Amino acid sequence: MSNTTTTNRSIILLTLNRLLVNIPRRFPYIFLPPISKELGVATASVQSVIATQSGVGLASPLLGPLSETFGRKRVMLACMGILIAAALLGFMRPVFAVFAVIIVAFGVVKMIFDPAMQAYLADRVPYHQRGYAIGITELSWAGSLIVVALFAGITLDQLGLGAVFLGLAILGLIGFVALWAWLPSDHPGETTIHLNRVTPALAWRTVRESQTAQAALLFSMFLMMANEVIYINFSIWLEDTFDLAVTSLGAATIVIGAAEVMGEILVIRVSDRIGKRRLALGGALFSSGFYMLLPFLNFHLIAALAGLFAVFIFFEASIVSSLSLFTEVLPNARAVMMSSNVGATSIGRLTGGLIGGLSFELLHSFHLVGALALLLGLAAAAVMHFRIGEQVGTPENVPTQ
Repeated sequence: MSNTTTTNRSIILLTLNRLLVNIPRRFPYIFLPPISKELGVATASVQSVIATQSGVGLASPLLGPLSETFGRKRVMLACMGILIAAALLGFMRPVFAVFAVIIVAFGVVKMIFDPAMQAYLADRVPYHQRGYAIGITELSWAGSLIVVALFAGITLDQLGLGAVFLGLAILGLIGFVALWAWLPSDHPGETTIHLNRVTPALAWRTVRESQTAQAALLFSMFLMMANEVIYINFSIWLEDTFDLAVTSLGAATIVIGAAEVMGEILVIRVSDRIGKRRLALGGALFSSGFYMLLPFLNFHLIAALAGLFAVFIFFEASIVSSLSLFTEVLPNARAVMMSSNVGATSIGRLTGGLIGGLSFELLHSFHLVGALALLLGLAAAAVMHFRIGEQVGTPENVPTQ
């Protein structure tokens, strides 16, 4: 079998498994009312669990580098095993306490799986083709929203929450077997950090001693902060501006999902040709401009949704293209770099959500919120422009114990 065929098969396997990893990350957001009703708790309780799940990404620099020590494939298989076990537990005991535990467990799975998967691909796919490879796998993020909207809602409505978890467990088992049987193995020490054990202190020192790595983390943090400032407030703005019913806000979800797909396709099609850095920088600049423009599109719902579409297509193109770029920042410690990037985006999401919510509550102006998002987005673009170059990954020295 040719290397190209093997690589394409690996990309497909990883994309489908990451789709399963993303589903439990997205479906609680959409089905808060029926989930809280079935569990017999207030929606605020389920929201707190979701916030905790998002917050576990802060620990990614501690657990994400596991694949440097144990190998990418082994760690991804372990993640799928945890996903299956958690989903089965949710099927057997669909009560709130168990739900809270397994939703957090799903968050842990994602924060470990993603850096291992990205490092695995970067180890095998040449840099000039990596935008295509990473872009394909990122389709699983938008795809998970579509799957959740089409199937999880029907299952939840007809059969209940336990059935959703059972379906996820069955699909997870299929994904585990496919990964185990068809994904080529890797072994620690061949393309990784060449150490028996990567400690959190060593991972931190590795990032700290690379100015480019630090700049990459700043870019991701500012980019995510800017988007979260808008994301946490747009539904309130739409509802207040256009007097929408809560159910009508589902149209915005469809718009965001479609924009994410288009942004990922943009990366797949052009990032390797025009440069990952150029697309990441352009996406940050254009999304920043639309953050400022969006509040002025309050004259018609179609215009507002079009502005929302533009925001997310450019944001998604920027964040996904930057992932491809950052896999080559620390080529001898890719899982360290990508797990640190997960931590940076988690900080950005958490901080942006807090700042965005507080700003809108105090200022009562979506125009000022848009201006704040613009400034944060421009900060991300400035970091990319002045401190990060294209294909920066000539192997950097990795500190030893």
